[in-house]
Amino acid sequence: MVSGPRFSPRPSCSACGGCGGARLSWRVCPASGFTRVRHWGVSVLLITGDDESILLEELGTRIHEALGGADRSLVLDDFDLDRPTIDEREQVVRSVVDAAATVALFSDYRVVVVRNIGKATVDTLAPLVDYLANPLDSTRLILTASGKLAKSVADAIKKAGGTTVSTSVGTDAKQREMWFREQLEAAGLRLDPAAIAAISERLGADVGRFPGLIDTLVSTFGTSKKLSRDDVVPFLGEAGSVSMFKLSDAIDAGNVSLALEVLHRLAGAGEMHAMQLLKFLHTHFSKMLRLDGADVSSHFDAMEILGAKSEYPAKKAMEQLNRLGSDGVRDALQLLADADVHLRGGRDWPDILVMEVLVARLAKLSARRGRPTPLRR
Repeated sequence: MVSGPRFSPRPSCSACGGCGGARLSWRVCPASGFTRVRHWGVSVLLITGDDESILLEELGTRIHEALGGADRSLVLDDFDLDRPTIDEREQVVRSVVDAAATVALFSDYRVVVVRNIGKATVDTLAPLVDYLANPLDSTRLILTASGKLAKSVADAIKKAGGTTVSTSVGTDAKQREMWFREQLEAAGLRLDPAAIAAISERLGADVGRFPGLIDTLVSTFGTSKKLSRDDVVPFLGEAGSVSMFKLSDAIDAGNVSLALEVLHRLAGAGEMHAMQLLKFLHTHFSKMLRLDGADVSSHFDAMEILGAKSEYPAKKAMEQLNRLGSDGVRDALQLLADADVHLRGGRDWPDILVMEVLVARLAKLSARRGRPTPLRR
């Protein structure tokens, strides 16, 4: 598997014939002078990822590579399995197989794109799996999927000699910053540490904005200058979203100001509805309630009670329960219940005000019950 998409400055090379069409990795194309050209060298390609904007950016790049400068209207067939009924998805799969198994009339190859294959069932995809057992050499098949793919489909792609490209960035801040660095380097950009930190802080989990930022920086500054924080900040826009766990961490630490800052980023750039945030916080404190009074002597006991797959969330729930105590957990759940009533029309307040009051009170409750844990912004 090839991890991580690579975004190249626009425009990129489409003259595969000009440099001999060699099946090479990312390099400078002598025909055009553009960098990071990846010539098509596989007949089946699967692109996966959980951020639609990044997945689509990668898909656009790969389609461009597969076309190799050919006329899209003559070479490209584009299908989408995100259809409302099984019958419609089955019809799409039949059309996909017909296109993939048909020799191109006006070119040496045909490019067939199938989006959202994870939306179809294994039975619906059976004709595609059969095709992959003996794919046509002249067909360049590009598939996209988010989430887990059926094993039979994944195995069929692998047996067909297919390549998988993951566009997943990771949810951890350090993983995202490393990914930012890799993409900047691939684009030929050099930034000082303060500039990279500013990008990571401002964009947060909103990584879908990053490809556009790369294009903007390249078109504005080129690749010869090392960029500073002052160079980059004007192009960053408003603060991006962050993980919802940043909100619960700030509340648990009793850090009111940071909790409110995270709330605004989630409700703003993250476009999270107040009821979504309320449900998340209710789940967070309900875990502590389930542990309260139970026979829990270790993190592994907590994992079993909560049905957690890893030790970390169980450990966090135990620590916060010990900090708040039974009364504190019940007070928190009462605050959440009151906020639920207010959001449903019980009080004539804007949703964001209801959430601000709730988050501030929850953080203050944690602060009163124990010494606040310092958190890094």
